[in-house]
Amino acid sequence: MSTYKVNIPAGPLWSNDEAQEIGPLIAAAHQGKFTGQWKTVVEGQMSVVEIELQVKNTGKYEFKTNVLAGPLWSNDEAQRVGKMLAASYGAEFTGQWSTIVEGVMSVIEIKYTF
Repeated sequence: MSTYKVNIPAGPLWSNDEAQEIGPLIAAAHQGKFTGQWKTVVEGQMSVVEIELQVKNTGKYEFKTNVLAGPLWSNDEAQRVGKMLAASYGAEFTGQWSTIVEGVMSVIEIKYTF
């Protein structure tokens, strides 16, 4: 199965020992594997950990939830961009969406498989 690597925000990490402890937990939350690599991107405020992800997650379990999607102006737009928005969360778009603050914010329903 194809994989790729991304950096995920981890808050401030103060040492390699702390990164090696926290990295696997962050990776698991994103259905990935911690590579052992990390770096501070804003001194004293933010570090990132590198995780390896599968292009397509598989498994017998599913979890659906709503996530922020920015303002969506129509069903046509939601259907057109929902797949890419869901992919940015490591999930699949279910086709469902709603506006939560008119002209400001919408949510899409996504499905995680694990």
